[in-house]
Amino acid sequence: MRQTVANKRQRGFSLIELMIVLIITILITAISITSISSITKNYRIGGDTRSISAQINLARMRAAAGFTHGRVYMDLSANTFHVAVWSKASACWQTAGETTCTATTSPVTALASGDTFGFGSVSAGPTAATITIAQAGSCKPGVAGASAGTAISSTACIEFNSRGYPVDSSNAIIASDAIYIGNNAQRYSGVAVSISGQPTSYRYSGSSWFLY
Repeated sequence: MRQTVANKRQRGFSLIELMIVLIITILITAISITSISSITKNYRIGGDTRSISAQINLARMRAAAGFTHGRVYMDLSANTFHVAVWSKASACWQTAGETTCTATTSPVTALASGDTFGFGSVSAGPTAATITIAQAGSCKPGVAGASAGTAISSTACIEFNSRGYPVDSSNAIIASDAIYIGNNAQRYSGVAVSISGQPTSYRYSGSSWFLY
């Protein structure tokens, strides 16, 4: 019995049909990869923001507990940060967990891959106190006050006095400290520290800042 054209087509797909399915599969895969990449970048910058906020709270508590000064030291070039406490006995900054005057060595935390300290072209901060956007002041080799010393280049520090208030290099209470992070997807976040010393995390979307 002779097979008809219709019967032959029931045995499989034509080359055109296979090509259509392949193209659709490639498009769906490309969209999925883009979405996963975007979600991953959001998780990374969000994780770094929460980590810095937690370190700020730790520095504040360590300062109050030791009746001294504590700070979060950001290396803007290496994209790392760590908590340090001022040792009155040794007159130096000591990285949390260490007992020597090596405040810029381990243990330090690195920002996630693709994240860097910065705020790109964003022109205003998240709060009235941080409306003029800028990273916190540069770190100094000494404790805040008359002998703070010369600013350390490519650094930013949020320092607390023994009462848990954020202070500038002259030891005056300050209400505009903030740290900003960005990534290669043009996403930005910030941690602003109020005059009471409480950190608040924000994310930048479109043209406005929103609470995390």
